[in-house]
Amino acid sequence: MTQSESPYVLVIDDEAFFRQLLSDELERRGYTVLAARDASETFRFFQRAAGDDAPLIVVLDLMLPGMNGIELLHGLAAQVGARVRFILCSAHTVLNTVALSHPLVAGRVAKPIEAAALDAALATAASALSTAVH
Repeated sequence: MTQSESPYVLVIDDEAFFRQLLSDELERRGYTVLAARDASETFRFFQRAAGDDAPLIVVLDLMLPGMNGIELLHGLAAQVGARVRFILCSAHTVLNTVALSHPLVAGRVAKPIEAAALDAALATAASALSTAVH
């Protein structure tokens, strides 16, 4: 993937402070970042972007109000196709029990997020997207 084909990153987290902190970190790394606070905002984003084929990395908090992150992942999986990869994230121990077996999940990162773990997950997701879209 060239610099101009760099994937967008969608940060989904109900905590405004964390959403902004992570968005700022990702922008410093050169990504174009979008944000959503819950499942309904996320579904609206995907409805608006339905015709867009741009690759997308979704950093998804598992502990969202209403529909949790795993339910959201499964709800989106059928409609997003190969152009999206998910990085699951949480401060809760539930992250350790979430299997990476879903084909769209590229990694997991624990909160507070360490730079090296974030970079590794982003690289894995970008690599998977590069393979999927070419």
